[in-house]
Amino acid sequence: MKLSLPTTGAMLFLGGGGFVHAVNPGAESSWAQFCDDTACSVNCGTSVDLGNAGCLAHEGGRKSFKLHGSNFIGAYLVHSPGEECDCQNDCTEISGTGAPSCVDISGSAPSKSYRFQLTTCKETEGGSGVGNNCPPPPDN
Repeated sequence: MKLSLPTTGAMLFLGGGGFVHAVNPGAESSWAQFCDDTACSVNCGTSVDLGNAGCLAHEGGRKSFKLHGSNFIGAYLVHSPGEECDCQNDCTEISGTGAPSCVDISGSAPSKSYRFQLTTCKETEGGSGVGNNCPPPPDN
């Protein structure tokens, strides 16, 4: 049996506990691809819509993400140390107009899953951000 995937339109795939919307690169939106190197050139994954807050589970080891589209104003990447976006331990702001096409996240807290949100996730910005809300690691 041969599996055919559409070359236009949108696809849905399961990521963690919810659906994540993968977009067609020709669509008018803001989207990103996670990559394994800091220059956005090695093993870049499926493009995901920044407007969808679904969990990008099991993405540990990613070091950058490549941006495509426009209107990145107010977008943030939430980092989580768990495989299923269980809490947030870091946050990367995506600067609006003129955002770099490649964002290096190698210096961020170690993460295994991510999600995008359109409100601040930084407690220092005075919004609804919560900063690091992960429980402390157990004492050994």
